[in-house]
Amino acid sequence: MAWLLMASALALAAPATQGKLTVSAAFPPKVLPPSTVLILEDAKGMALWESGKGVAPAAEALEKAAYVVFKLPKATYRYPVVKKGMALEELEVKVGKRVYTLGTLLKNRNVAVGKDGSLMPLKAAKPSSKKP
Repeated sequence: MAWLLMASALALAAPATQGKLTVSAAFPPKVLPPSTVLILEDAKGMALWESGKGVAPAAEALEKAAYVVFKLPKATYRYPVVKKGMALEELEVKVGKRVYTLGTLLKNRNVAVGKDGSLMPLKAAKPSSKKP
């Protein structure tokens, strides 16, 4: 009898949005670990493209992308795509209540997508040597 009550309590505690993919309202961390993978997913959550595979995303993957996912070793951040783009950096994603281009999110984390589709750290700007 006790197991029946516990099963009922667990069923009531389950999220009401079963079947839908959950999206993040928080930004990914400011510093992304080197093992971070960027993934484009369709509306069903199936991966269309992954960074680090040696290939840039095809136009078909960019057109079908419904979510952009930052997969870190200890966390995953999923954001809905609100506007398609011709390039990966042009995709617009919703983070919380605001909309950002993927290029802006990556740039703010000092990362860029290379021509081969891998995430690469941006080089730090060298301080200019101005003489007074």
